[in-house]
Amino acid sequence: MSDDPFIPYAVIETANWPPTSLMTIWAIGAANLKRIDLDLSQPENTFIDQALAGLQDKLDRWGGKELPSFGRPVSIIINLEQNRGIRIDLDGTILDKLDWTMTIGSASMSSENKKASLELNK
Repeated sequence: MSDDPFIPYAVIETANWPPTSLMTIWAIGAANLKRIDLDLSQPENTFIDQALAGLQDKLDRWGGKELPSFGRPVSIIINLEQNRGIRIDLDGTILDKLDWTMTIGSASMSSENKKASLELNK
C-alpha cells in the first residue's frame, strides 16, 4: 500500500485478452494503449465524457476501430478512488459500480543465451 494519493484514471477494456502481440505491447506500452488520464481540474461528473473523448483520441491515433493487439474496445473502467469506480459502455451509460480498481499490466523483455523472452504481467 502506498502513501501516495490516488489519482483517478480510466482504463479501456478490450476484446482481446491476452493481447495478440506481446511485442507490440512491449514496444508501445500497455498504458499508452489502454490508460486514459483524466483532467482533474474538472469535476468528477465530467469523467465519463473525458473517458469517451480519450477513447476516441486513442482510436483515431491507431487507425479507427481497434487498439493494436488488444482489439476493439468493449467498455471503459473509470477508477474514481482506490477500490471505487464505474464501468461504462461505449455510449457512456453506467453498467456497474465497482468496489475494486482496474490496473494495467506491464510487459518486460529479457535476453539470455541470445534468446529473447517476452512476458506480460497482468
